[in-house]
Amino acid sequence: MNKEVEYLSKNDIEKYILFIKNVFGYESNKEAILKSLKNNKILVIKKDDDIVATVTLEERFEYIKNQKYFFISYLGVSKEHRREGYASKLFEKIEELVKEKHINYLELTSGNQRRDAHYFYKEKEFKIKDTTVFVKFYN
Repeated sequence: MNKEVEYLSKNDIEKYILFIKNVFGYESNKEAILKSLKNNKILVIKKDDDIVATVTLEERFEYIKNQKYFFISYLGVSKEHRREGYASKLFEKIEELVKEKHINYLELTSGNQRRDAHYFYKEKEFKIKDTTVFVKFYN
């Protein structure tokens, strides 16, 4: 099985929108994704021309620590392809990019209910940061 990681192309945005809706339950649109592509790397894996796994990397700079890092978001694998190594393949590519870009660390957030994801992150040597996330929403 080919698990080639590629960057999201403009030709695959409609498939990506469908993937986001099916996996994360969010409605996105082409304009928002094109805007995101200006500042982020969106990696995908396709099977039979459909997107089956994705992750978004935002390169950030921690100016107080003088360190570059990737903030990881929207890591997902379609339900029917979980536990087939797709997320691990995405992380292999992330590790390559870490070396290429001289990134100091990776950071992500994950909901408390995502126990399987937490096990996976721990397998990938992530540590749980002692923090609480506060959010304030505006309409």
